[in-house]
Amino acid sequence: MITSPKKWNVSGDVETSDGWKLVNGGNGQSEIVFDYERAVGGMPFIEAKEVVSSDGGPVVVDIIFSETFEGLQKDTGDGPFFLFSNAMDTYRLHTESFSPSSTPNKITLPFAQRSQRYQRVILRTPNSSISISMIGYTEIRPPNPTVNTFSCSDEKLNKIWQEGVRTVDMCTVEAGETAEAWEVTEEGTRIRGQHWAPCRHGTRWGDKIVTFKVKIEKAGASWGVHMVANGLIFTLDVEKKALAAFEGLSNTNGVFPSIPRGIKTIAKNSSVSVSINGTEVATVSDLNCHPILGGSENNQGSVAFGGPSNYLSIYRSLEVIDGNGTSLYKNDFKIADKGRTLADFQVGTNGLACTIDGAKRDRATFGGDLFVMGRSIYYSTANFEAALGSIKLLTSHQTKDGYLGNLCPIQAPINELSDPPTYAFYSLSYALLLVVAIKDYWMFSGDNETVKSVFGRLENLVTFTERFVDTRGLVVAPPPLSMDWFPMGGPIFGASGKINVAYYDALNAMSNMSTVSGTKDTFSARAEVLKTSILANLWNGDAGIMRMSDILSPTGVSQDINAYAITAGVAPSNPKAQSVLSAPNGTDLPLAYQGIERWGNLKVVSPYASGFAAEALFERNFGSSALDLISRVWGLMANESDPNYSGGHWEAMKPDGTPITDDTSLMHGWSTWPVYLLPRYLGGIKPTEAGWARCSVKPVLAGLENVNVQLSTPKGSIKLSLKVQEKSGTAEMILRVPRGTIADVYPPEGWSIVESDEETTIRISSSSQPQIASRAVGKSAEVVMIEEVAGESPAESTMKQSSSLFQKLVRLFA
Repeated sequence: MITSPKKWNVSGDVETSDGWKLVNGGNGQSEIVFDYERAVGGMPFIEAKEVVSSDGGPVVVDIIFSETFEGLQKDTGDGPFFLFSNAMDTYRLHTESFSPSSTPNKITLPFAQRSQRYQRVILRTPNSSISISMIGYTEIRPPNPTVNTFSCSDEKLNKIWQEGVRTVDMCTVEAGETAEAWEVTEEGTRIRGQHWAPCRHGTRWGDKIVTFKVKIEKAGASWGVHMVANGLIFTLDVEKKALAAFEGLSNTNGVFPSIPRGIKTIAKNSSVSVSINGTEVATVSDLNCHPILGGSENNQGSVAFGGPSNYLSIYRSLEVIDGNGTSLYKNDFKIADKGRTLADFQVGTNGLACTIDGAKRDRATFGGDLFVMGRSIYYSTANFEAALGSIKLLTSHQTKDGYLGNLCPIQAPINELSDPPTYAFYSLSYALLLVVAIKDYWMFSGDNETVKSVFGRLENLVTFTERFVDTRGLVVAPPPLSMDWFPMGGPIFGASGKINVAYYDALNAMSNMSTVSGTKDTFSARAEVLKTSILANLWNGDAGIMRMSDILSPTGVSQDINAYAITAGVAPSNPKAQSVLSAPNGTDLPLAYQGIERWGNLKVVSPYASGFAAEALFERNFGSSALDLISRVWGLMANESDPNYSGGHWEAMKPDGTPITDDTSLMHGWSTWPVYLLPRYLGGIKPTEAGWARCSVKPVLAGLENVNVQLSTPKGSIKLSLKVQEKSGTAEMILRVPRGTIADVYPPEGWSIVESDEETTIRISSSSQPQIASRAVGKSAEVVMIEEVAGESPAESTMKQSSSLFQKLVRLFA
């Protein structure tokens, strides 16, 4: 399937009567901005039906991609993306040369652009023209079906939910979906300029000597040492005849002739030298490369290959030895080594279906993102394989002391190394959130075998975390383990509220899963001890706030930590909770951090953090406030007149509602909270025993007239239809559950259940005392709720409801 632009704007001399014809004179450059009206992705192509040049030379065209409107204004688009993977095109600018011709010529770019709304085409060559007959993207895979559904009487909420489902699907990768980034041949491995991919065996290497051969086919060659995500990068540029070095994630241009040459790179202590054919050509001294991932020592890391977008070279005969001459790694880079080359550098296809953080970048799987996106999947596409693939990939990475993997490029293989690559370790909070995500997967899928297979690793993580418990009973993790969802803020020093609440949640998850692991439950008792310590040291009862850290302001608010303490069951009820959690008065957007040193100055609006707050509001039964927060934050993204509208959920925003940076992801999995929250709380449906053997139904009323939810479960389909007349205090629910599922039906807070005369009807209405209904067992059935029993004490009403409902359900399900 081909995706074509919906509209366009032109600048300069451009004809649009028959395709698009750009014409340049001696001065000026013509361009077109194509607008697809929402973010789309695929393999980019452009077809020229006629190319004319006054001097007969090539005609140069720049093609620029951007998901954000702000990125469109830059010559490099909203990229490049250097952090974690080669699962997409690193670059958002491609320069293509067309030979003069009147014969149609279609060019497909070498790498996929996975999410962008805008495409800018600039004719660079003077006195030339190019006539474009077609431009667009070839679809990589069709969208996954939306297995589960949600709708309600608020159309904005329906749109938010639907666009969240679209985000979920664009942040899901099927097994084998990612194209190989490197071409392994009989001559060697051809590497186009892309993200510098490190060898996964070497992320802990210290002093080393790296040798390889390279043949430059176009522009230059590039490699790096001390690389994980960042390190020391060298570039060799043919035209400039220059060697350049850059410490960081990427590089500037460099030099080398386009014939095979031998290159030796010696990294020792704080210096690195480069030799070409035995002649030392450069030395970098006083080096102090600090890895941004994994917590390794400075000046440690692997060898990596990549480069600027115009680079194309063939590499072979790679060998790495340590300072004593012991071989650390050897690879001919030829076809016989193709499998391990692609696996060792994480540049092949993805062997497992996975969830990823963002559609356009970084396209890696994270434990903290799966914590949100897993739940969104279970209430929408039901793509359990993607959640399971992420679990398998992440949990296969664990250090000898128990730290569990929580970040991984999706092109990496299942780890079998005793010392896994350090790129797999971002933060302890993300590792603990992964434990909760695994529990969620188990509850929704009923997959006992996966729990059994990973439980030992989860126990090791608990043991690892216990190492950092201080005399107060709080986890105080070192800075390399204390990063959280917003890396620009740096580590959370001291006793992090996020780590401690996540640890409490993880311990309770372990307690639940211990029932199938064959392990004695020691976790719930530890969780209660930890809860006492958290409340004694991090809870500000006067302000109703869970502190971000014991060394940060006691009155500062971290939106996600404060809310997570409520949903995890740590924070007690507090009369100030609603005002702290709710959206600000007026039309302002909620800030993720308020009144916290250095963090509050960042002025970030986070859908990720707001999702925690919305769930906490639902948990406290502030349904209308929860919907107001969702409408305020996600409603802005759903505005089709916004030039940044993507048809999906955004990563982060400024207080004015624009993306926080030019490269902000506008299709981001961790922001899909509403996909989970709306059916979960407005419909009130959640599993309470693994695999939906038992579920709970307790809707939160929020001023809506109707709510409809349909879920596909391992037991069969669950259907709920709720009609509410809150002003008159009556409501009606139809609930259908499959054979083998027990549904515990609870009335909304402050309402009660009453039997009606209809054989299959149960009714509710507003009441000062909440009541608990009996359960429906067995085959599919319909249950409807309407009016209250009047003139009876709560105890009498409860007894009558229980008795009459039990008799009725016996008739229904016998």
